[in-house]
Amino acid sequence: MFFPIQDLACTLHVSRTEMSFPLHDSPLSLVVAERGADWPRWAERFEAGTPNVVVVAQKDNEDLSGLSHRVRERLAELSAEDQEVTRAVIVGGGARDSAAMAARHSTIKAIVAPMVALGRGTLILDASGPDRFCMAALASTVASMVRGTGVKVVATSDTIADVA
Repeated sequence: MFFPIQDLACTLHVSRTEMSFPLHDSPLSLVVAERGADWPRWAERFEAGTPNVVVVAQKDNEDLSGLSHRVRERLAELSAEDQEVTRAVIVGGGARDSAAMAARHSTIKAIVAPMVALGRGTLILDASGPDRFCMAALASTVASMVRGTGVKVVATSDTIADVA
């Protein structure tokens, strides 16, 4: 189902867990939103620089491994459609246990691997709650692993990075 960016606020109230803004023949951005995350600002920011934005949000009854699985499925669909994710953000919802870290690791790997193959891309790990240090640690680790590939991995807590 496709929604124009103007309808973003409306979709929040009806608990949409996946949405896409109209896809064009250009790179796209991905927003992965954990339950409780402040993600709409990222969709708006990404839409300003990349008209194609896909949002995958955690469902109320879903754990982070379920969200990670859905993200991987959506990325496979996009790849089959020859769509390239060049910008992505994972917006944390506060979890900082080992299960959350494992699920985020799986999600990060699924997002970053195609970017490395393309030789370009940006992944942002965002959190302003108790998980912000976990996100920063993940970003630092992954950034060192992809150094020199053309992929940038960063963490931010309360400020939206200038990636448009």
